[in-house]
Amino acid sequence: MIVMLEITPIPAFSDNYIWMLKRPDSPRVALIDPGDEKAIMAYLQKHKLQAIAILITHQHYDHTGGVAALVKAFPGIEIICPNREPSKTALSIDLPIQNLITTPAEDGSQIQIEELDISFKVMSIPGHTLDHVAYYGEEAVFCGDTIFGCGCGFLFSGTAEQMAASMNKLAALPGQTRMYCGHEYTLDNIGFAKWVEPDNPAILQRDKIEMEKQLKGLPTIPSTIELELKTNPFMRFKEPVVIQAAEKYAGHKLNTDGEVFAAIREWKNKQYDA
Repeated sequence: MIVMLEITPIPAFSDNYIWMLKRPDSPRVALIDPGDEKAIMAYLQKHKLQAIAILITHQHYDHTGGVAALVKAFPGIEIICPNREPSKTALSIDLPIQNLITTPAEDGSQIQIEELDISFKVMSIPGHTLDHVAYYGEEAVFCGDTIFGCGCGFLFSGTAEQMAASMNKLAALPGQTRMYCGHEYTLDNIGFAKWVEPDNPAILQRDKIEMEKQLKGLPTIPSTIELELKTNPFMRFKEPVVIQAAEKYAGHKLNTDGEVFAAIREWKNKQYDA
C-alpha cells in the first residue's frame, strides 16, 4: 500500500515556494523549482534529508538557482527539466541549466521517480515562458509561474494566445486537483479579481479566507482547480461578466480568448500594478 505523499513548502526569497515531496518515514525527497540554494540546503541538512530528484517548471533564476549546489551535494541526483536552446528564448532572468539536465520534460511524457513511487505527466503550458511545463499527478499539479492563486504570471517570451490555451489545459483537469504554484501572490491577486468581478461572492469569500491564513502566517497555496475556476479572472476569460469587464477596459469588442486574456493582463499591468 502506498502511503500519502507529503508536500511541504519551503519559503525562499521574498515570496517563492520550493515544493518538497516525500513519503513518510523516508529521508528521500524530490524538489520542485529549488531557486534558493541557501534555503533548501539549510532545510535538508536540518531534517537530515537526501534529495534524489529535481523537477523544473521553467528556467528562470528564482526556480533554478539552487540546482548546481544540489548537484554537488547529491551526486547522481536526477534533473528533470524542459530542454530548449537558451540562445533562442533566453532572458536576463534565465539561468539555463542545459548541461545539468538528465531527463528532458517533454509534453505528454510520463516522469517516474521510482524511489518515491511517483508518476507525473508533463504538460506543456507556454505563455509565461515558451519552455514552461507543469507536472500533473498525485491529484496535484505543479505549475510554476503560469497560474497563481487568483492570478497568473507575466507574459515574458510567450503570448496571450498561448497563455489562454495553457489555462484551458489546466482548467480541464479534475476540479479537486490541488494547484501548487511558485509564488505567494494570492491576496494581491484577489484585489485585482475584485476589480474585474466586484460582485462575485466566491471572490469575496476567498478574500476573507486567504486573509485569515496570511494573518496566521500560513500559505494560501495549494489552491484547487475548482476554486481558481470560480475566482481567478485569468481562468474565467470565457465568462460573460469577465468578457464585459475586459471590453470595458479595452474600449472595444474582443473576439477571441487571446484578446480577452490580453486585455485582462494589460489591465492588471498598467492600472492595478502601476
